[in-house]
Amino acid sequence: MRHVPDPASQDRPARLRRLAEHARRAQWRADEAIDWRQSPKLPLWISRRQARQSISQLYHGELATRRLCGELLDSVTSGPARDCLAIQRRDERRHATAYARYLEPLGGLEPIHPILADALESARRSPFGPLGAILAYHVVLESEVLRVHGALAQLLPCPLLAQINRLVARDEARHVAFGRHYLRDAVAAMPQETRRQLYDWIQGLWRRSSDRALERYESSGLACGVLRPWLQGGWRHHDNALRQVGLSAAVGEGVAP
Repeated sequence: MRHVPDPASQDRPARLRRLAEHARRAQWRADEAIDWRQSPKLPLWISRRQARQSISQLYHGELATRRLCGELLDSVTSGPARDCLAIQRRDERRHATAYARYLEPLGGLEPIHPILADALESARRSPFGPLGAILAYHVVLESEVLRVHGALAQLLPCPLLAQINRLVARDEARHVAFGRHYLRDAVAAMPQETRRQLYDWIQGLWRRSSDRALERYESSGLACGVLRPWLQGGWRHHDNALRQVGLSAAVGEGVAP
């Protein structure tokens, strides 16, 4: 990942310092904070394989984000931002470990879904360098994980998983806050045309992934009844977050997908 000027190193780093200090105080240990005496309890409508497939994607997302944080540490020059990324890297490893341990009695991990793998890799190799990667991972991916946690609470009401997700969600909310703080300064320094290109890139990434997901489940009826509204609602949520950091549609106000 190539080096780019780091605007957060020059403008208002106090917010990131406070965030890093909060992150240090909020650290937890999976073997102490989670009651592993419990066993996974699945509702009748969820099979063990379905649970493995769903939760394994969270595991793979955590590992991918951990990898990105390590790469960003080679590119980002702001001391407070580097502190946040270093702590987040530890967070992601802890999250992945907790999900893997949860899945052990259910039969272990499932492979990463190709759609998720492609989206993560495209985000990691953003043509906008570290800024694009932070936008995709911290503003969109981490926020999407929080949405998934909410859905799992309804579809898979397992007390042990809920305990894990509550702890993970606290960290993920902090990661989203880092992305928004960091990017707000970066976007403010960009020419308007670059802002539009960055917005178009992240919207295009969402559209491509959404279209592939809809095609995959089209024959099952899931696409129209559940998945399409979920994706549309997700984009509205993320579009609002993009506006908060200074990014908006190049033309019109369309909603994807």
